[in-house]
Amino acid sequence: MTMSLAAFQSGLGWALQGGGGCPVDPDSVGIRFTAKVRRSWCEGRAINAARSVLTLLPHDQRQWLVAAYVDGGGGQASFLSTEADAFLAFLATRLADPSHALSVCRMEQALARAREGAETFVPAAHGAATAGGGRHLRQGRHAGMVRFHANPGAVLAALRGGPLPMVGPAGHAVLFAPGLPDLFRAAGSDEAALWDAMPAKGSARIADRLVSEGVLEYRD
Repeated sequence: MTMSLAAFQSGLGWALQGGGGCPVDPDSVGIRFTAKVRRSWCEGRAINAARSVLTLLPHDQRQWLVAAYVDGGGGQASFLSTEADAFLAFLATRLADPSHALSVCRMEQALARAREGAETFVPAAHGAATAGGGRHLRQGRHAGMVRFHANPGAVLAALRGGPLPMVGPAGHAVLFAPGLPDLFRAAGSDEAALWDAMPAKGSARIADRLVSEGVLEYRD
């Protein structure tokens, strides 16, 4: 029975992704070359989507993680932002905890959420949190807090070729939110404690500033 063009194209595409049922000789030079090019393209796209995180990893670990991600179907998203979301989520469950690579991974995820939220963010009126009295607050949907295990400046300098600092206590907390001028700033110890306590009632005066920045928000 003659195969339809649609079935042929579908079977060929599936075979190039590592599936079975190739409608032509899977060991032909053309198929093997096309599969190799496709694989290289997917791996390159994954690397571009999370380059900052991968930079902090040993070469062998970096190669293994990229290969595992592509083996699972990664590297094919139409938009790089979508690819980055998927690959960072993949990495976040596989990186050592604690590690600078994991902190940077979480930073990239938090920055992406803050950028998305900044497109529609409207700052709350000053005094909204304290005026809310007993209303409950939660962590902002487009906010995040990342704890670094060394000075964040030193960790980011390592991305540009500087020495990677030792992993120490998680004593450097950074807030990310759509209402912050640069989408991030250092968190005070009281702010970090309030973030960790969420959800909670907004009776603390410090919550006012965090609500206006989008770090915290009222629960619906």
